Amino acid sequence: MRFRLFFGIIAALFFVDGFGADARSSEQKRTIRIPVQQADLDGLNDCILSRSDDCRKCRQPNQSNLSLMNYTLLREALSEGGFEAEVQPVHSPNSERSRKMILSGQADIKTDWIFNISVDEGALQTEPVFLSGEIEKGLYARRNLITPDRQLNIQDIRNLRAVGIRSWRLDWQVLESLSLASLSTAATTKQMFALIDAGRADFTLLEFSSQEDMGRQVDSIWLYPIQGVKISLPATQHFMVSASLRDSGMVVDALNRGIKRLRESGFIQRCLVNSGVINPAVAYWQTLNATASETITKQAPTVSTQ
Repeated sequence: MRFRLFFGIIAALFFVDGFGADARSSEQKRTIRIPVQQADLDGLNDCILSRSDDCRKCRQPNQSNLSLMNYTLLREALSEGGFEAEVQPVHSPNSERSRKMILSGQADIKTDWIFNISVDEGALQTEPVFLSGEIEKGLYARRNLITPDRQLNIQDIRNLRAVGIRSWRLDWQVLESLSLASLSTAATTKQMFALIDAGRADFTLLEFSSQEDMGRQVDSIWLYPIQGVKISLPATQHFMVSASLRDSGMVVDALNRGIKRLRESGFIQRCLVNSGVINPAVAYWQTLNATASETITKQAPTVSTQ
């Protein structure tokens, strides 16, 4: 009887230990979903399937896929913060839809501007991933609008027609502040490129590419920055975390630890440079919205997406 009881206790301990191991294994396999627009999705999936870890560590120059940069930063911040999870891209048509996916629990985490997440119910925010003014953009146009031997001034720019995505609130406010000939809205990045290619607009705002000519391409349409001028986005970007994500508070804490370590190690800077967001070649270009940007704050008014 004693032997039977002894072996029963031993068997129970093995069961509990095995169950705990399974639970730990399950926890290690947590999946965090990040919404990604179609234009970036193929490149991101190619990187995920790549045998080399370079594209997942921001080691590759000319890596102009911004969703890949955000995927990498999320993956590394979670890991550095001690939260093991697989980051999985899910398709989203645009940034406004991505935001709604986070709030509804259809996706888990994305990067976003502080004014888009600070007042939202159903979302949490981390410490800043990108600092105010750290993200600059170029005025991207067709090659035939670029004049390498002449730098356009602010008055030249005001004679041009721009296209933007109205729900990109900082971009839209900057474009409005430039007093342009016209400003039209598009639903997606692909549509912006198509409108410029068709001659219905002259330029749009895009993050600088790390390509040698700083060109950006969507659906075989190439756009290039107008030389000598740029704009600066005066707000911070954070990870927006769905409140419906299991252990969302613990995830935010882990991300905050990870962000701090990635900035201290220079990893965030490396990602920004290799993705072209920080481009040394434009360091001395004129910032067109240098004064207007001072009025654009995190209390920016809501802009309709209609």
